[in-house]
Amino acid sequence: MKQASSLVKQRIKHKYGFMPDPTVSHFRNACRLSSAPQAIRQSLPIPSNLAFHDLTANKIAPPEFKAVFGMGDKFIRTPEYTTGDLSNNHERFKRDFNIKVLFAGKEQKDSETKLYVKSLWEPLDFEIPPWVHRRLGNFQRRVSALFKKKKAQSNFLPFQEKIMQELMDYPSLMFPNTDKGLGPCAVEYDQYVTDCLKHLQDEKVYKQLSEEEATVAIQKLSDQIFDWLDKYEEILPPQAYKFILHHLKENFPSPYGQFYILYKIHKGKKDDGSWPTRPVCSDVSSLPHGLGKWITEMLLPIAQAQKSFFQDSFELKDLLETITVPSNGLLFTSDATSMYTNILTEPALQTISAYLRSMEDKLFHHYDADALIDALEIVFRNNYFKLGDTYWKQQSGTGMGISPAPPWATIFYALHEETILAKWSKHLVFYKRFIDDVIGIWLVHPDPIINEKLWTEFQSDMNQWHGLEWTCTEPALSCDFMDLTISISGTKLHTTLFEKAQNLYLYLPPHSAHSKGVLTGLVFGQVLRVRRLCSFRTDADNKLDQFKHRLMERGHSQENLTSLFAKAEENASQYIARSKAERAARKAESKEASSRQIYFHLQFHPQDPPSKELQRLWKECISEPPGEDPLSKMCNYDGEPVGIDRLIVAYSRPPNLRNQFSVRNIHGRGRPVSEYLVG
Repeated sequence: MKQASSLVKQRIKHKYGFMPDPTVSHFRNACRLSSAPQAIRQSLPIPSNLAFHDLTANKIAPPEFKAVFGMGDKFIRTPEYTTGDLSNNHERFKRDFNIKVLFAGKEQKDSETKLYVKSLWEPLDFEIPPWVHRRLGNFQRRVSALFKKKKAQSNFLPFQEKIMQELMDYPSLMFPNTDKGLGPCAVEYDQYVTDCLKHLQDEKVYKQLSEEEATVAIQKLSDQIFDWLDKYEEILPPQAYKFILHHLKENFPSPYGQFYILYKIHKGKKDDGSWPTRPVCSDVSSLPHGLGKWITEMLLPIAQAQKSFFQDSFELKDLLETITVPSNGLLFTSDATSMYTNILTEPALQTISAYLRSMEDKLFHHYDADALIDALEIVFRNNYFKLGDTYWKQQSGTGMGISPAPPWATIFYALHEETILAKWSKHLVFYKRFIDDVIGIWLVHPDPIINEKLWTEFQSDMNQWHGLEWTCTEPALSCDFMDLTISISGTKLHTTLFEKAQNLYLYLPPHSAHSKGVLTGLVFGQVLRVRRLCSFRTDADNKLDQFKHRLMERGHSQENLTSLFAKAEENASQYIARSKAERAARKAESKEASSRQIYFHLQFHPQDPPSKELQRLWKECISEPPGEDPLSKMCNYDGEPVGIDRLIVAYSRPPNLRNQFSVRNIHGRGRPVSEYLVG
């Protein structure tokens, strides 16, 4: 009996990292754990808030799986080994440093495009002063001496490691994301494929292709893009031309988009017991991805110029604060039914093309109409993608996940809104739209019968645009819109945060293999967001107390959060107190300061030497080496000061759980998708 008891204790200690005392209370055990050595405390990294959505038909997902997925899909397991070889990191740093030295003092024009292909060019050694080679060499040697590859301590407990292995070997379950960021969910493979095919078997929108047909179509699409590049090479900025050509060549070996679905759990189950889903077609790996990015840059300024456009919730809040609501004003919202797939391709191309031609060199001056229209026709008529071993073409509609889809959809319906807003201006105090979500203030007619007639006619007019259908809420004193709850109080509009009931609040636990700056950014960002979006301070206080409590449920200590929240509150107060002009000036100052920074790129590992060690070596070897002039006084061969005054350790992240359980490519995960289509 004693031997059996001893074996149980060994198993508990191996699984959880410590042995609780059953003769004392849970609180006393917790106190003992909190005063235990750091190594033992770190061996219990399980938050009290652990959950995921089990959407399987018979709830077959093992409950213990929440010990992994309850960490959140952004959780990062500690890589098996610490960082060893830094040769690539040093080469990149050397190149970046040498370029800054070589071109010091030369005015660098801000690029008008975000489309660029990383250059492989680097200065020759003789173009760089000897002091640069010496200091960089010292820095490289001393940094390399700090980093040694060794077996890392896992941030998973033994039982979590076991569950992780079971998950990797559990092909019958899929773990896709939910819509609106409401946390991970579990579905059966058969269920997932069937739900995907419910969309793809709509023959008005999608057409299945054989592999041979898809191959021929892709080759034809490649020729079209090459022909477009040849035709418009002279009017395209060199950076844009190189970007499109680069992605065309890079994606050719795997030229198709990837189809997947998001589960819309906030909508609830449908009448047949299934869950509604949102179809997404990622174009990142597709042939026209680069061209689509260029189209996005061309369409964005046009979309942002539309009357109904607003940038985000902060801009919407600012707009709402300027409104005086009449006594008969009520709020309403409207949501488009499957907007992307219901935007008919040909009518959209015709109306948007006509608009682009009419506005070229009048309201807008940044695009060539022929080039942009030809590009639109290529991208929106040639959405080819895969699901497992099957090939598809989108015949009509817009694929969510295609780069230019948001500005394209914004512009398309805005052309109809010009008519709506002109006709109904006397009945609308306010009207704004964010892609497929509308918010407005309706002026209620004193005669209920007339008001009902007008309201019905207004809704009908919204739907008179190439088959798009909108569902409106009944005008009321309050509404939920995006991440806000907006209410009318007297003649003013007040706002607070709106949070969906299904949100799991799976914030990153403290032991996720992220850098410390991630938590700081989360807290600073959320505190500023709450203070800006909530109309009343007491309401904001309650929201932030709730946020802090949720972080503690995820394993963060109250002591650390208290000091962090205090700094975040100070930052938010300073930001809110600034005028728009002051914010713009601060932004310009920050941009100018960034030009004097140099970045050391490194994948984060929690058991690597901390960034302060790299900063110390930067100072000792490059910035302020003993017995030498500081970097601020060093010049290149032209006598120009190098202008570098700060090192930033730029961490990238290892793969997270979402990456490891991605459903974008399901080939080989279960029965071939083609078998579900037989018969």
